[in-house]
Amino acid sequence: MATTADAAQYLMAIIDVAKGIDASLTERARIAADRDKEVARINAASQGLRDYLDRVFDERRDLHRGFFARLDRAIEDRDPETVQACVAGIVEVTKHSPLNDIAELRSIWADPRAVIEI
Repeated sequence: MATTADAAQYLMAIIDVAKGIDASLTERARIAADRDKEVARINAASQGLRDYLDRVFDERRDLHRGFFARLDRAIEDRDPETVQACVAGIVEVTKHSPLNDIAELRSIWADPRAVIEI
């Protein structure tokens, strides 16, 4: 038969387990909140990068179209100097990625051991 001392020990054991469960739930809530914060940060950065790339590539598309339109006119006009200038412009634009201007990416691309964790 359990004594008052045994009952007190049982109660203390239950309280200790409850505290552990509460601490575990609190830690899980903190981890979930941190996860949600990081996911929101990634989503914001992703949207910012998409907006940047859309704008930059729109500009490049317009630049390419302009070069090709001038190239077509130069060919029709039989203007070899303008043809050469247009081709040089097209080549120059296509040689450079808009992402090359981001120094951090250049250092990551240059390091074959670089690891990007997601």
